[in-house]
Amino acid sequence: MKALITGISGRVGANLAQLMKQRGYDIRGLVMPDDPQASKAAKLGVDIIEADIADADEARAAASGVDVIVHLAAQIPQGDSPSERMLDVNTRATMSLLEGALASPVPLQRFVLASTYQAYNPFVTTPVTFDENTPQKPIDVYALTKLLSEEICFAYMREYGLPVTALRYCSIKAANEVLGMLHPAWLNFFIEMTLSNNRIPWFGAEHIDQTKAIMSDLLRTPDAVCAVTDADGLPWRLVVTDVRDVVAGTILALESDSAVGEAFNMTGAPPITYPEAARLLADATGRPYRDVTMPFWRGADASTEKARALLGYKPQYTFDKMVKTALAFQRGEPIDQVPN
Repeated sequence: MKALITGISGRVGANLAQLMKQRGYDIRGLVMPDDPQASKAAKLGVDIIEADIADADEARAAASGVDVIVHLAAQIPQGDSPSERMLDVNTRATMSLLEGALASPVPLQRFVLASTYQAYNPFVTTPVTFDENTPQKPIDVYALTKLLSEEICFAYMREYGLPVTALRYCSIKAANEVLGMLHPAWLNFFIEMTLSNNRIPWFGAEHIDQTKAIMSDLLRTPDAVCAVTDADGLPWRLVVTDVRDVVAGTILALESDSAVGEAFNMTGAPPITYPEAARLLADATGRPYRDVTMPFWRGADASTEKARALLGYKPQYTFDKMVKTALAFQRGEPIDQVPN
């Protein structure tokens, strides 16, 4: 069976290609021109094509002649990249791929879209767990483009009968990324982001001045592991997904008839608290452990019950297992994933 994977050089793409090859798929991988991780894709032993997915003709050509498409490629907010580029890559390209599938001489058997749980607006400061029936109300352009892509996919299913599935991924990490998590600059990224590009501040914005003062002190120990609680002592909740769970769930969605026409949250094992995760990281790395009290709470989660019930999805890589794999990678031992 011939498969197209867009974004094959990314965390999910490379690992998915590896597993799909083992399952007998003939893989065509799309990489963008000047992709800094193109060399990683080249080592996968698959057919690599270089194309700007935002070019409609190139996207249509890539989608022709394949049985299944897994559309992972995306433009995230980055540097001076304009919002229109996100629309081109994340939304218009989805339509071009679907149009290519319609024109293809090979009937499409499945189109899997990588969407995001960010469209629920997880940047809230009270505990909540989203399910697939939660209204999606994106508050940034990236999440908006992903929601639009979902709607395009389901519209093409209703109009043309294309078998589509949307997977709402969340904070995916590979082994070589885990040990550096929870450092002050990572927290500060969200604080600074609220004040950039003329945004209406969010993510605890009513406490921005107090939060910036806390961060100013915390940034003096840049290698610290931040064990964050709110002003009432409620620990922040770390929602992170191991790439191995995402790949396993994506295969289930690709190969299950129950996935057609559905959207699924594709998050990982149950969340861990920041203090618990920080202790694991501090013990594993020797980085200094810092108790941090923020004036607001963070940690909106997404339920995987639907994926468990319909697909048999069973995320198994808890944060402690992710740390163990990361340490094995650091020691140079073989691990069961392609690093990012």
